[in-house]
Amino acid sequence: MGKKLEENGLFESSRMMLPEHRKQFVNRPKDAGRRKRPALDDQTLEQFALLLLESMEERSEVTVSVFDPDRDDTIRGRVVNIDFTLRRIKLSSETETVSVRFADIVNVMRV
Repeated sequence: MGKKLEENGLFESSRMMLPEHRKQFVNRPKDAGRRKRPALDDQTLEQFALLLLESMEERSEVTVSVFDPDRDDTIRGRVVNIDFTLRRIKLSSETETVSVRFADIVNVMRV
């Protein structure tokens, strides 16, 4: 009986790891610092759509916050095009034109 308790004898056979546990253990550091996409309600999405349409019609600038798992990026510019089939908008600033997916938009504000 004394031999089982020496040199980790009792737990020697517990070193086996299931493939599911190993996969979860390996993937954990990648997902640890990541944020999840916020769930937006219909009223908020409708407000975003109105601001984007207003920006396109009046050629006014808006600030769009775009979701990124690490941090939100902000893009400032005018809405040039809204493509409902591809579900994207094109924002044009003084230096560049950026295409943003509808699903990535977190916030829209007037400038």
